[in-house]
Amino acid sequence: MGKKAVSKGGDPSQVQAAQDAMNKRMSKKKMKSEMKNQIWMIVGVAFCVLTVFLAATGGKGSQQGSQSTSKLDSQVNDYYFIRDTNNNADGNFTAAASPFFDRWTYADMKWGMSGVQLSRMVGMPGAIQRCDDDKDVEGGALPSNYDARQAWPTCFSAVVDSGNCTSSYALVAADVVSQRYCIADNAKYAALRLSAQQILSCDKKSRGCAGGMADGVWAYIKRRGLYPNDCVPYAGSKGAPCKTDCSDDKKLHVLDFCVKSGDIKGIKRELFNRGPLHAPMMLTDEFLVYKEGVFTPTKRGQPVYDATGKPIVHVVTLLGWGKSEGQPYWVIGNTWGSGWGEQGFARVAVGSVLEENYFVAATPATEENKAEHERKAAEEESRQAEIKKEREERNARIAAKEAQRAAERAAQEAEEDDVDLDVDLDDIDVDPELADEPDEVNIDESEEM
Repeated sequence: MGKKAVSKGGDPSQVQAAQDAMNKRMSKKKMKSEMKNQIWMIVGVAFCVLTVFLAATGGKGSQQGSQSTSKLDSQVNDYYFIRDTNNNADGNFTAAASPFFDRWTYADMKWGMSGVQLSRMVGMPGAIQRCDDDKDVEGGALPSNYDARQAWPTCFSAVVDSGNCTSSYALVAADVVSQRYCIADNAKYAALRLSAQQILSCDKKSRGCAGGMADGVWAYIKRRGLYPNDCVPYAGSKGAPCKTDCSDDKKLHVLDFCVKSGDIKGIKRELFNRGPLHAPMMLTDEFLVYKEGVFTPTKRGQPVYDATGKPIVHVVTLLGWGKSEGQPYWVIGNTWGSGWGEQGFARVAVGSVLEENYFVAATPATEENKAEHERKAAEEESRQAEIKKEREERNARIAAKEAQRAAERAAQEAEEDDVDLDVDLDDIDVDPELADEPDEVNIDESEEM
């Protein structure tokens, strides 16, 4: 009762203030409640959207991540993967476990097979250049099937096993130079094999068994040359110092190198006339277990990625071409030992895994090639001298014409400025009316008179 009496009998302003404070607290509670409801509504909508998305996609987003992790843990020679690859190959090729990849996982591939790179700077100053169209190359019809191993059997040695070393860029480069020397002068360079280990151990721009630049290695070979393999034997992952007891006169160089690309017929003619080419490719999981036939990637085949998430680049030797049941293919030599593929070799479909715009051709420094190189250099020097002479003559003609025009302009300006200003006053015609007018009379003076 007392409290009610106080409330009723209290100061009206105090009562109003209390009422306002109560209303304010109620308003804040209402706002908080509404905000909570809105937040829960947003969460509910987001959950519904996510549920619909997962239902529509079958949860592929989460599955891909788990598959990626599972893939890294999988064996390259996984039985079920090989079985599925054979089922998907449609009889084009056969897959089988490879001794080279025994107990390798895709994680091993990710860290142990990556490192080869392509600059992608063909044609730029200081980079590898594209091959010129060589009109001097012998023409004529090309055979429908060709294999350099059969055409030049003394130019090919045993299949190389690179071991646990990312060295395909160096092994293939050394082999291509060796084979091209042998084909250019079979009597002198039969069974030649140059050192890939020298590149791995001595080329400062390469990283040894950690890989190197597939197109950049050629600058080293041209500048330094390569010793025979006996001088610096292949050591692979064991490593070897950059030293030898062989004299420098045993080195063999290349006069030039360039990228042969785009024109399939031109690539075949280059291979047919001068020998194998250095051929980069992108590795796929199916290629790792290739055994025989024409390798044609299936829709289920996947690239093999390196530690940076990029497809792994590998280098093989381009040896020939052919056609099987209407499918054109390239013949290649690999560096994974004779247990892989067709005794270390393979046939791969044209337009599939090889980088056909990046085949490298090299010119060995044989006596005949050096003479031809000097002849072309002399011709080029003469052509440049003729161009320089024509340019100088053209510049002289232009200068002469400019001088003539300048002289004509000067003469014209002088003629315009050379007006005869020294005119005889007697020659000036005077207005007769002006001549008869009397001189002005001084009125003041007449008045004084």
